[in-house]
Amino acid sequence: MLLVEDNPDVASVSISLLEQLGYTVRRVADAEAALQEIDRDGVDLVFSDIVMPGKMDGLAFAHRVREIRPDLPVLLATGYSDAAAHVRGDFPILRKPYEIHQLSQAIAKLPR
Repeated sequence: MLLVEDNPDVASVSISLLEQLGYTVRRVADAEAALQEIDRDGVDLVFSDIVMPGKMDGLAFAHRVREIRPDLPVLLATGYSDAAAHVRGDFPILRKPYEIHQLSQAIAKLPR
Protein backbone atom coordinates (compact mmCIF):
# COMPACT_ATOMS: atom_id res chain seq x y z
CA MET A 1 0.00 0.00 0.00
CA LEU A 2 1.17 3.51 -0.76
CA LEU A 3 0.47 6.14 1.91
CA VAL A 4 0.60 9.75 0.72
CA GLU A 5 0.75 11.94 3.82
CA ASP A 6 2.85 15.05 4.42
CA ASN A 7 2.45 15.21 8.22
CA PRO A 8 5.02 12.88 9.84
CA ASP A 9 2.94 12.38 13.00
CA VAL A 10 -0.22 11.49 11.07
CA ALA A 11 1.82 9.25 8.77
CA SER A 12 3.29 7.39 11.74
CA VAL A 13 -0.15 6.67 13.21
CA SER A 14 -1.55 5.69 9.80
CA ILE A 15 1.35 3.32 9.11
CA SER A 16 0.89 1.70 12.51
CA LEU A 17 -2.83 1.14 11.90
CA LEU A 18 -2.28 -0.16 8.36
CA GLU A 19 0.43 -2.56 9.52
CA GLN A 20 -1.91 -3.83 12.26
CA LEU A 21 -4.37 -4.58 9.45
CA GLY A 22 -1.69 -6.60 7.68
CA TYR A 23 -0.56 -4.15 5.00
CA THR A 24 2.99 -3.45 3.91
CA VAL A 25 3.21 0.34 3.68
CA ARG A 26 5.42 2.67 1.67
CA ARG A 27 5.04 6.34 2.55
CA VAL A 28 5.70 9.46 0.51
CA ALA A 29 4.95 13.08 1.40
CA ASP A 30 3.44 14.44 -1.83
CA ALA A 31 1.66 13.56 -5.05
CA GLU A 32 4.72 13.90 -7.27
CA ALA A 33 6.67 11.34 -5.20
CA ALA A 34 3.58 9.10 -5.13
CA LEU A 35 3.34 9.08 -8.92
CA GLN A 36 6.99 8.02 -9.10
CA GLU A 37 6.28 5.13 -6.70
CA ILE A 38 3.29 4.05 -8.78
CA ASP A 39 5.47 4.12 -11.92
CA ARG A 40 7.88 1.72 -10.17
CA ASP A 41 4.89 -0.59 -9.65
CA GLY A 42 4.24 -2.86 -6.71
CA VAL A 43 1.43 -0.61 -5.44
CA ASP A 44 -1.91 -2.36 -4.93
CA LEU A 45 -3.73 0.40 -3.05
CA VAL A 46 -3.30 4.14 -2.51
CA PHE A 47 -4.32 5.92 0.72
CA SER A 48 -3.84 9.67 0.30
CA ASP A 49 -4.49 12.82 2.23
CA ILE A 50 -6.45 15.42 0.27
CA VAL A 51 -4.74 18.54 1.63
CA MET A 52 -1.00 18.41 1.00
CA PRO A 53 1.80 20.59 -0.32
CA GLY A 54 3.05 20.61 -3.88
CA LYS A 55 1.59 21.28 -7.28
CA MET A 56 -1.13 18.67 -6.88
CA ASP A 57 -3.54 18.11 -3.99
CA GLY A 58 -4.88 14.68 -3.12
CA LEU A 59 -7.97 14.99 -5.29
CA ALA A 60 -6.01 15.99 -8.40
CA PHE A 61 -3.58 13.17 -7.60
CA ALA A 62 -6.45 10.65 -7.30
CA HIS A 63 -7.79 11.71 -10.70
CA ARG A 64 -4.31 11.34 -12.19
CA VAL A 65 -4.01 7.84 -10.71
CA ARG A 66 -7.37 6.95 -12.24
CA GLU A 67 -6.04 8.08 -15.65
CA ILE A 68 -2.79 6.10 -15.52
CA ARG A 69 -3.93 3.07 -13.47
CA PRO A 70 -7.74 2.83 -13.55
CA ASP A 71 -7.56 -0.51 -11.73
CA LEU A 72 -5.68 0.94 -8.71
CA PRO A 73 -8.02 1.61 -5.74
CA VAL A 74 -7.67 5.05 -4.11
CA LEU A 75 -8.92 5.98 -0.65
CA LEU A 76 -8.74 9.64 0.36
CA ALA A 77 -8.57 11.09 3.87
CA THR A 78 -9.09 14.56 5.25
CA GLY A 79 -9.78 16.42 8.44
CA TYR A 80 -11.23 19.37 6.52
CA SER A 81 -14.86 19.38 5.46
CA ASP A 82 -14.17 21.97 2.72
CA ALA A 83 -11.66 19.63 1.08
CA ALA A 84 -14.12 16.74 1.22
CA ALA A 85 -16.87 18.81 -0.41
CA HIS A 86 -14.88 19.07 -3.66
CA VAL A 87 -14.66 15.29 -4.11
CA ARG A 88 -18.39 14.96 -4.93
CA GLY A 89 -18.45 11.18 -4.59
CA ASP A 90 -15.67 10.59 -7.13
CA PHE A 91 -13.59 8.76 -4.51
CA PRO A 92 -14.29 7.36 -1.05
CA ILE A 93 -13.23 9.63 1.81
CA LEU A 94 -12.24 8.71 5.32
CA ARG A 95 -12.66 11.55 7.82
CA LYS A 96 -9.78 12.28 10.20
CA PRO A 97 -9.39 11.39 12.95
CA TYR A 98 -10.30 7.78 12.28
CA GLU A 99 -9.97 4.57 14.21
CA ILE A 100 -8.68 1.23 12.99
CA HIS A 101 -12.13 -0.27 12.42
CA GLN A 102 -13.16 2.73 10.28
CA LEU A 103 -9.98 2.40 8.23
CA SER A 104 -10.52 -1.33 7.80
CA GLN A 105 -14.13 -0.84 6.68
CA ALA A 106 -13.18 1.92 4.22
CA ILE A 107 -10.49 -0.27 2.64
CA ALA A 108 -12.84 -3.27 2.48
CA LYS A 109 -15.38 -1.20 0.52
CA LEU A 110 -12.88 -0.18 -2.18
CA PRO A 111 -13.51 -1.63 -5.64
CA ARG A 112 -10.82 -4.12 -6.63
